[in-house]
Amino acid sequence: MVNAETKRFVYRYRWVIFSILVITYFFVYFHRMSINAVGTEMIDDIGSGSKEYLSSVYFWTYAAMQIPSGLLADRLGPRKATTIFLALATVGSFLTCIATDFTVLAVGKMFIAAGMAVVYIPLMKIISVWYYRKDFPQLNGIVIAVGNVGALAAAAPLTYLADAVGWRNVFLILAVITMILAILCLTFIRDHPHDIKKPSLEEIRESETGETTEDRSDGKVPVLSGLATTFKSGRVFWTMGLAYFLIYGTIMVFQGTTSIAYFKSHVYTFALAAWFVTMIGVSKIVSTILIGRLTSRGIVNSTKKLMMFGTFMYMLVWAVIWLFAGNIQNEWFWFFICALFGFFAGFMTLSFSQVKEWFPISISGTAMSAMNVLLFLGASIGTTIAGIVLHKEYVLSNYSTLWAIMFAATVIAFILVVLSKEKKEGDEMIMPKKTISKTNNEGE
Repeated sequence: MVNAETKRFVYRYRWVIFSILVITYFFVYFHRMSINAVGTEMIDDIGSGSKEYLSSVYFWTYAAMQIPSGLLADRLGPRKATTIFLALATVGSFLTCIATDFTVLAVGKMFIAAGMAVVYIPLMKIISVWYYRKDFPQLNGIVIAVGNVGALAAAAPLTYLADAVGWRNVFLILAVITMILAILCLTFIRDHPHDIKKPSLEEIRESETGETTEDRSDGKVPVLSGLATTFKSGRVFWTMGLAYFLIYGTIMVFQGTTSIAYFKSHVYTFALAAWFVTMIGVSKIVSTILIGRLTSRGIVNSTKKLMMFGTFMYMLVWAVIWLFAGNIQNEWFWFFICALFGFFAGFMTLSFSQVKEWFPISISGTAMSAMNVLLFLGASIGTTIAGIVLHKEYVLSNYSTLWAIMFAATVIAFILVVLSKEKKEGDEMIMPKKTISKTNNEGE
């Protein structure tokens, strides 16, 4: 029987771990969005390259690290994985700070991307092990919301900070912060309650109810088996993965790379341009928290229907951005459109919850990393397309072509969401062929 004091300790300590990783995730988004705010100054200072290509370097690296991130979360464990790769991101921030040519700048961003890529999946793994399944939608909403606070900070506030201290000192500060976060991860994170000689959540539940579960947090699945199970799940995985591939690509093209310059100098001359992107972040925070509360409390029972609504509205927002590009000079109109952009973009975060419901804890890290591969491939390809279409000729016709491509992507994404498969009561979980338990080392 697990006593009340032990349960309280487990329930409290998990918030220490969660808080450290969520704060770290703030800086994942901050780094990801920083190019939109200071990329032009970086490229002007270096004297070569373009911020679109610098952004694509970041996202290609981030995408390439997603499967390794899942493997590291499942094999090394979240503690070691985050510590090692945050140290790498620290090195990348120092390199970015001292870069004198585009090659060194790109290498620095690659190191940052590789390091920051190994945060979200370990965080999802921690949630899977330290929290109950019913808590996932709300906790994931908190994670995404905090990430978007980082995106918000990387818009207008970062612009002002860079003006005050210079972009190089910004990355020097980020290097110090990242190093501190790596030390905190090493010191406080524990992969499983067993690591501090405490019972797991299923053991706590078993002591309370007497019921056992096959979905154990101490189970291990061979990585290739986990990937095979995920990739062979058909509509369960691929519709959601490809839909978010397209949606996230459009988000990163607009919010992460082009919007500030588009509204500030290339097509419009709006004084509030940086605040447009800040508004995108604020609206995404509102929507992700709202969605998390609605789903975790059972107010909305269908993640698919909610995603369909959000994706359809997001598609309409892109139609406005494309069809009215250069035609409406009202600054507050576009401020409102950016608010709607952020709010409805947040609905696709439910895709992780929908996919995760189908798989056991033992391959949750692998399944989420597979989703993230497609997510950041979308960002990589989207920002590469932006670089090709704009090609340093930042005129309205080129932007209109780019926006048309983005709108087409959202149409396809909406169709994929409609075709996706939501887990219903009575549907069996998709189990891997082989599970190895830490406690008995026997295949189940």
